[in-house]
Amino acid sequence: MELNRFSLPVAAAIMMINASLLLEGCLEEERIALLHVKTSIAGPNHMASPLLSWGNDALCCSWVGVSCDNITGRVNKIVLFSVTGWFISSTGGLSRDVLMGDWYLNATIFLPFQELNTLGLRDNYMAGCVANEGFERLSRLDKLESLNLGLNNFNNSILSSLEGLSSLKHLSLDGNQLKGSIDTKDFDSLSKLEELDLSRNEIQNFVTSTEHIILETSKS
Repeated sequence: MELNRFSLPVAAAIMMINASLLLEGCLEEERIALLHVKTSIAGPNHMASPLLSWGNDALCCSWVGVSCDNITGRVNKIVLFSVTGWFISSTGGLSRDVLMGDWYLNATIFLPFQELNTLGLRDNYMAGCVANEGFERLSRLDKLESLNLGLNNFNNSILSSLEGLSSLKHLSLDGNQLKGSIDTKDFDSLSKLEELDLSRNEIQNFVTSTEHIILETSKS
């Protein structure tokens, strides 16, 4: 009976210690996945990318742009704004390569993060995704609610790859290369969408292909 009396507090203490260790270091498979994200986005020519600090320690929940759930320890937020194209100038300062060409993302690098709620890839010179590895693959992340793709170089073709992201509540595509008429059917599957930012594009109007009528005119 004495053993039973103290077994519960001891077990609880062990669980708390394990949880603390988990939160500090995050899950090993997700740490490895984050390092894969690093090598995929911060290429060898991006010598001053903020991602280069990733991997200096095992505490990946504290890496730049990464947040984890306080209870599960799983990565739930990845915000990578302006992480590409940085280099160390001849004077030793940080500079952004304004002549850097477009690059194409393999969106499957984010699939290991099954608890991901927020993904930010703003201002990274992206013009699209690798063939058959676009944002449609992220439909498997059923907790993804916020996706920020602003200030990139996406054209109208990006819209079809977003159709399967039915869990999205917030979508930012401001400051891209969207032009002309936008068909509202591209957003029909985003039934939970609460906020959509399409500002600073060259959109002329929004139409519905089923009725062939102009719904709204929006000059950027």
